[in-house]
Amino acid sequence: MIHRHRPFLLRPRSGALALAGLLALAAATAASAPGSPEAAPPPPRPAPALPAAPPAWMHRAWTVRDRAPRFVQSLAQDRDGFLWVGSVEGLFRFDGTTFQPVAPPPGHPRAATAVSALAAAPDGAVWLGYAGGGGMAVYRHGHIEDAGKPGDASEITRIVIGPDGEPWIGAGDGDHAVYRHTPTGWQAVAPAMLDASEGEPQFTSAQGELWFNTWNSGLFRGRPGPGPFRAQPWPVGRSSGSALVQTADSSLYLIDRSGLRAISATRPGPAQRVIVPATALPPANFYRAVADPFGRIWATTYLSGVVAIWPQSGAVERISESDGLTSDRASPILADRDGNVWIGTERGLDRFSPTPLRSLAQVGAPAPTGLVATALGARAYLGNGRTVFALDPGQAPRRLATLDDFVMGLCAGANGDVWALEHNRAVALAGPHRGQAAPLPRSVVEMFDCAVAPDGTLWVSGSGLGLIRRTATGWAPLPIDSPLGAPRSLAFDNQGRLVMILGRRGLARLERGKLTIWDGRQIGFERPGSLTVRANDVLVGGTTGLLRLTDKGMQVLDVADHPWLFDTRGIIATGNGTTWLLGYRGLSRVATAALDGAFAAPRRPIPHTTFDDDDRRIALPQPGAGEQMVADGGGRVLALTRSGVLEALPWSSPLPEAPYRLFVRALEANGNEIAASGAPVLPVGTTQVTIRYGVLDLATPSQRRFRVRLSGLDETWAGNGTAQDISYANLAPGAYRFEVQTTDRQGAWQPQGAALAFTIRAAFWQTTWFRLAVAAVILVLARALYLQRTRVLLARARAKREGQVAERERIARELHDTLLQGVQGLILRFQAVATRASLDPATRAELDAVLERGDDVVAAARDRVIDLRAQSAAAVDLGQALAPLATQGCADTQPPPVVLRITGKPRQVAAGVAEECLAVAQEAVENARRHASAQTITVALHFGPCDLILRISDDGVGFAGAPCGAEGHFGLVGMRERAGRLRARIDIRNGAQGGAVVQLRVPGRTAYRA
Repeated sequence: MIHRHRPFLLRPRSGALALAGLLALAAATAASAPGSPEAAPPPPRPAPALPAAPPAWMHRAWTVRDRAPRFVQSLAQDRDGFLWVGSVEGLFRFDGTTFQPVAPPPGHPRAATAVSALAAAPDGAVWLGYAGGGGMAVYRHGHIEDAGKPGDASEITRIVIGPDGEPWIGAGDGDHAVYRHTPTGWQAVAPAMLDASEGEPQFTSAQGELWFNTWNSGLFRGRPGPGPFRAQPWPVGRSSGSALVQTADSSLYLIDRSGLRAISATRPGPAQRVIVPATALPPANFYRAVADPFGRIWATTYLSGVVAIWPQSGAVERISESDGLTSDRASPILADRDGNVWIGTERGLDRFSPTPLRSLAQVGAPAPTGLVATALGARAYLGNGRTVFALDPGQAPRRLATLDDFVMGLCAGANGDVWALEHNRAVALAGPHRGQAAPLPRSVVEMFDCAVAPDGTLWVSGSGLGLIRRTATGWAPLPIDSPLGAPRSLAFDNQGRLVMILGRRGLARLERGKLTIWDGRQIGFERPGSLTVRANDVLVGGTTGLLRLTDKGMQVLDVADHPWLFDTRGIIATGNGTTWLLGYRGLSRVATAALDGAFAAPRRPIPHTTFDDDDRRIALPQPGAGEQMVADGGGRVLALTRSGVLEALPWSSPLPEAPYRLFVRALEANGNEIAASGAPVLPVGTTQVTIRYGVLDLATPSQRRFRVRLSGLDETWAGNGTAQDISYANLAPGAYRFEVQTTDRQGAWQPQGAALAFTIRAAFWQTTWFRLAVAAVILVLARALYLQRTRVLLARARAKREGQVAERERIARELHDTLLQGVQGLILRFQAVATRASLDPATRAELDAVLERGDDVVAAARDRVIDLRAQSAAAVDLGQALAPLATQGCADTQPPPVVLRITGKPRQVAAGVAEECLAVAQEAVENARRHASAQTITVALHFGPCDLILRISDDGVGFAGAPCGAEGHFGLVGMRERAGRLRARIDIRNGAQGGAVVQLRVPGRTAYRA
């Protein structure tokens, strides 16, 4: 472990030379991301004019808790904008959020993983050098490969890309030499002075010259060409542990233990002038330095943290662990294309970004009662503890007054009055009432707010006070009877009306004694928190967004569409067309015209810039009421936070926003992570996937919002907040396409996104052919079951039929052996009586008739017996079976005629059904002949599509009562039983025109046979 750290600790001379940090080099060097196609390098940016003063900076750090590597030794930014980090733990690629490790090339020595030097080439390659004898490697097109070992170098201390795009390296720790890469391999550079003085390449200047630094031998420069390289000495006096840096205006500076000196870029010689003496710099082992695009020089010391120097004035700012730096042991340093300065330390990675914000330290830390502020004209006022400060444009705070008690409120009026509130009185600090004190009606524990009316009247609200106003005779209360609570925030609009927030639950406006109240729940704007009066409206910030109150009504920008407006507690518009908003998501800057236009299209994104908790100085807003943001006449904005006062300057970066790059990192399924390249095919049984994606943004990655869509599952875009992964469950086999889009740094959705297509392989039981096969098998099985069921039913029907036949045969035998034999014996005896000579002719005639009738009965019985023994047909013609009824009659009476009528389309009727119908008809006709005294009997048979209807009617006397049958007679009962067996409906009643009607309705599915 100590050997891997030798460039930092054991051999300070071999690591003591400065790392190139020029803006020109940052614009020229780049590398391709894994899997990305070749792209032309971005055009070089013109060197900006250096500002009169440097911007402030904000700090963000990554440590092992953020999965950052430790013992960072080298840094580089590639063509696409990725930050490459070399450490003793190996190589990492950083996109602003995630550190992605990159494994060494195959066969690389396991003990030589420390990446001691990095450089990015214009062709997209990233060159890396290893300590511990690991030699060189190059990363191209998503793959890393070995690039050989220059000479006997056990450690690569520096890599610089030359004008031709090829790397130049410095090798140390044993073999001190400079090498250049050629198409044939590594070539040692000839000048012996570079080797003897442990020279290293520093950077390629904007003029195409390579600069070298040495240990105690000054500087060298040369222009590479086709022949031998010639290095020109550039004496600067004795120097050790130095770093050479070139600013955007091509000025050269040398920083070493003698201080910061300006160096001539046109003629060699001693340093021209000392910008910063050594006594103003922190102790250093050696320096590495870069210049940011604004002309400020940043240098690491390895012993005492970082130093930032403004050469124009010689101002020096020291940054150490006490200021949040991850470690004072800082060495590698890089200025990226966005103007950020990156510093690697033993404990992680630090970023310093240009910002218009800085802490106003002169006011001090907030007192227990918090900070208060107001503004009048071009002057701002701040209160902290017992002190009130006045701030004029461009000036530092000056002490205006020291009160007897804590300042709990400040307010100013158009008449020039500036009032300060203590817990028991109001004191005028400026204006017509200056020096006056107005005791309050009672001592106040919590002061809410105060405001000065256009006529100079002071209004105050506080706990236990309610709303009061100062009069010539004292204080006059204004009772407000509202369940929403007491007034908290107060402000007079441009028409002199008092606007109030009631208990953070609603709004109120007092106009000429008339009070108008709006309940926040009813207007869809809950928990209002701040008031800002503008020329034509009042802006109200709250938990759910931003509300604009005008004479025409209210308009709301909802936090669901604009998350950065969450719980806005302070709003201020400056004279340069900018509006600042302070809320729980940070401090936001937006063009006033864009904010006003947003109310006409409230769901459209609003271009804005948010400074959030990436900067540790941006703390949460204060919880109290009152003005939380004020501005002076010079465009400076002061924001009150729980940690102190933030000063927002009228500055914005002149650098164009670097193009973002959205990408899909990986896809995870079944516990395995799959590279997001090509179109992955997931194994059978996959139902849940997690997709990780990201955006290349080294400046503001935390402010990016994402929306996603999975074709085949989602119809529209689904917001995913700032999360950079999403999981899907219960996915069916098939092809999917995942898409993701992000917002730019101003919050607008960008159409250019990233996509990943993947396929979930189907198991054989999930394929179409398998489903068709299963359907076919089911159909075959269903048919087999149907046939089997049919066979079973047929067998049951045969068994039943056989049982019926056996029963019919038994009944036939019984009829033949008993009834017929008995009737035949009676007939024979009657014949014997009829042949007696003693009978008179009339009696004999009656006996003959009876005997004839008996013969008919016996014949009918024999026919019945024969029918019982015969095998019935499956279907019969029921009309033909009913025809004999029309000719039958009683022998002992005059038979009424029987008329048979058949309607509908005749169809074959099941034998069993026909038998029952015929029996019903015979019984009904016989009853009509015997009992109805009818003149005509009608038998009507109708073959309907759904029913078979048999109707027997007569024109006789009908039923005397209910048709239930006489005692001992079972004709009607038998008819009903036969109908029940057929599941038919039978109706026995008197006819509408007289007589009796018997109607049998048999369902078609029972009666008919196809």
